Order: sequence, then C-alpha cells, then structure tokens
Amino acid sequence: MPALADGSSTDASQIRLSYDFSDNDAPASASNGAFNIIVDVLPEHTGGLVRLIAIAPDNTNDANMICPFQEVKQNQVECAFTFPDPGVWTVKAQFQSAPKTDVTVSSVTRLRVSN
Repeated sequence: MPALADGSSTDASQIRLSYDFSDNDAPASASNGAFNIIVDVLPEHTGGLVRLIAIAPDNTNDANMICPFQEVKQNQVECAFTFPDPGVWTVKAQFQSAPKTDVTVSSVTRLRVSN
C-alpha cells in the first residue's frame, strides 16, 4: 500500500487507483463469465466517483463494457463484468472528484480471460 494511504486528498496528483485482486502474487486472470473487479482509491477517505471500462481484445468482435461512475465508498468501487470471450482484456479505471467534472486520474491493468 502506498505511503499516501492515510488521510484524504482533493489534489489529483496525490490520488492513486489500485486494482484489488484476491491473489496479488499471480497475474490477474479470470474465466469466461462474471468477474468482480475492485478498485481501491488512495489515500483513504478520498471522495469522488470511479467508472470502469473493460476494453475487448482486438481479435474479438466484442463491444467494450462500461460500468458507470459510482461513488467511492470505504475507499473502494466494485464492478462485475461478464467476459464473453477469452483473451487479454484491458481494464481502465477513471476517477473524477465530483459528478460531471473531468476525469483527473486513470489507471490501467490487463486481465487474462480463459475458457
């Protein structure tokens, strides 16, 4: 956990988005079907909203999936995606400090989906 985990911030340069998977010692992976992704917003007690976007692998005809902006609660946002096809999906988290403001922080991870 970054040193900035304590306190709260309205300064976007201090805000970090971190993906929370059950096993942080192994590459992120899932099988076809529903999979919950949790994004931690640090420092703790930072208000705002986060949305997640799952970008389909290039070799599929799948549409990107969007989980709409959700209010940060207990420094987390959670979204369930149902991945229709295997491959490496790109998951992007976007933070905004208040509704209808610009996205000020983004974070990207890759998730391998198997059959």
